[in-house]
Order: sequence, then C-alpha cells, then structure tokens
Amino acid sequence: MSTIFRPVRFRPTSRSLVPVGATLVAAVTGALLTASPAQAADGAGMSASWNYYRSDAFQVGATLPGVKLTAFGSDQSGSRNLHGTIEHVADDGRCSRVVIRAINVSSDLVNETTCGNGTYKTFSTGSGSFDDGLLVLVYRTIPGTTNADKSLFVAIPSSATDAGVRTTGTGASWSYYTATDYTYSLVRPGVRLTGYGSDDGGRSTLNTLEKTATGSGCASANVKVGDVNTSGSTCTGTAAYFSRWNLDGGLTAKACYKPTSAAEACLSTYLPKPV
Repeated sequence: MSTIFRPVRFRPTSRSLVPVGATLVAAVTGALLTASPAQAADGAGMSASWNYYRSDAFQVGATLPGVKLTAFGSDQSGSRNLHGTIEHVADDGRCSRVVIRAINVSSDLVNETTCGNGTYKTFSTGSGSFDDGLLVLVYRTIPGTTNADKSLFVAIPSSATDAGVRTTGTGASWSYYTATDYTYSLVRPGVRLTGYGSDDGGRSTLNTLEKTATGSGCASANVKVGDVNTSGSTCTGTAAYFSRWNLDGGLTAKACYKPTSAAEACLSTYLPKPV
C-alpha cells in the first residue's frame, strides 16, 4: 500500500457523501482510524454485517469493543426505513455513537450517542428512497467529545437502482474472531465470495469464489489493499481459489456476476485494519 494513514481523532464534519460502493469506500476509509506500522492489530470484538432476510426486509449489525448496533429495515421497491438501537455494553469509561447518512439528504438521518455500561438509544431514519444507499458509521468515543478511539462503517447499496440487492440472502459481513484473524463474505444473485485472513505483521487473504447461478454467465471477485490486488473468476460450477500475503491496510473485497446477456452486477465490503 502506497500510503499508511496514522491514527487520527475523527470528528465527522462533512454532510456530503459520494455514492455507496467502491468510491464511497475510498472516501470514508481515509478518515477512519487505522493502525500505524508500530501498532499491533487488535480486531477483537469488531464486526459488521447487513443482509436481506426477505425481499422487503433487511437487518444491519455492528460491534466494537463495548459497542453494539442492531437495526432492522423495511424496503418497498427501494424506499427504506431503518430503525434500531445503539448500546454501550462495557464498563470502560467510553460511549457508543451511531451516525447514519445518505447522499441525497443534506443532514444526518441519525446521530445518537449513549454513555455508560448498559445504556442505549433508539433511532430511526424515517422513510426515503436514498437512491445512493445508506452509510452507517459506528464509533467508540470519549465522553463529552466526538473523538473516537475505535470506528467502523457499514455501506448498504441502493436497492432502488439495483433490484438484485433485495434478493433474500443478499448481503455482506466481516468479523474478527480473534485479535488478528478475520473472515468475510459477500453474497448476491449468482455469486458468493468467502474469505479468511490473518494480521500477524502482514495481512493475508485466502478466498473461495462460487458461481451460484445455473445460467451461462461468469462470477468474478477481487480483494485489494490500495493498488495491490488479487482476483479470481469462474464460469462453471467449480469454485475458484485465490490468495495473497504480506498486505498492509484495510481490505476491500468485491464480488460480481455477469450473465451472458445482461450487465454485470457487483457487491463490495471494506474490512478495516484495526487500531
């Protein structure tokens, strides 16, 4: 990776967003907290996910140490309403904060903070098309400030412009199951990507790509850190495998399906390198 961002105190000030997707990932990841080369990774307790469990309903979840976000949404042909809770679940002298934004809305849809072990706040975005998707930012903050020492985001693409997003089972997830070991998954019609990795001085990514459609199209996927990329593809029922070692930085994973006679459709997620 050409540039390694050192830890910063993140004070969100911008009200504008670029579309949810690869460009959004690039814009947001530069602002989120990332580890300096001298720091050992500690991802314990970090996770994020979203998925459609019905064609008109989806769920969102995220955790940081001491922080828990749970949300459920309705989706009527692209018009969404997301509601849920942000909780603080540790006696650690910190607070939990959630901010939810959309590009076509000039102010935050949600901005809630709760402090103290066992406390929580409820929230709702209200209904809207949110044509360029929703961005859910989750922080562990220092009381009395917006300074964060842990952070992540969940980017949920629009279903108004991509009806495939509303297919039951579509979604993205990642989690650290130890301080340094992680797994991630992307699912959308026609394709499934499952990956694993470890951060023990250099990050690794080991991936299984499956074409889940029965048609004659092809599935493809790539995982990248900055300009470093590894990828695979398959046009049959046989899975493709690809991997890379010695990476440094947050991972962006992307999975796509290209039917023979239709446009390619993709899904992506970002897995941060924790501080």
